[in-house]
Amino acid sequence: MLVEEGYFGVLDLKDALAEARESGRRLGEVLVERGFIDERILAQRVAEQEDLPYVELGKYDVDPDAAALLPQPLAREHEAVAYAFNEWAVLVAVADPVDGFGLDALRTALGRPVHFVVATKSEIESALDEAYGS
Repeated sequence: MLVEEGYFGVLDLKDALAEARESGRRLGEVLVERGFIDERILAQRVAEQEDLPYVELGKYDVDPDAAALLPQPLAREHEAVAYAFNEWAVLVAVADPVDGFGLDALRTALGRPVHFVVATKSEIESALDEAYGS
């Protein structure tokens, strides 16, 4: 999808894939680090692909009661922050909604209905620092 949209070429993608494989990092991190794509655009595309909402997390104040439901080590490990409640669930922003094991771990830890949304890694890190301290 991103190649077709002209953000980078096929060779750039192959190089980034090789680096991601060798380093154990996610492809998106490598693409952002190399300057091929803006972090926000990447998060928006991932959200579209996973049929999840994208949120600009910096526009929200983290509800301390929501954040307190998720143990800090788990939140940081999975780059996730419980930031609010709606009428039926706790809202949790994640940087990697493709990580099924991570999402399951978050659901289990919360022990209640969860509504996942996608946000940028940097916004999640800022929200985690706000919620738990740096």
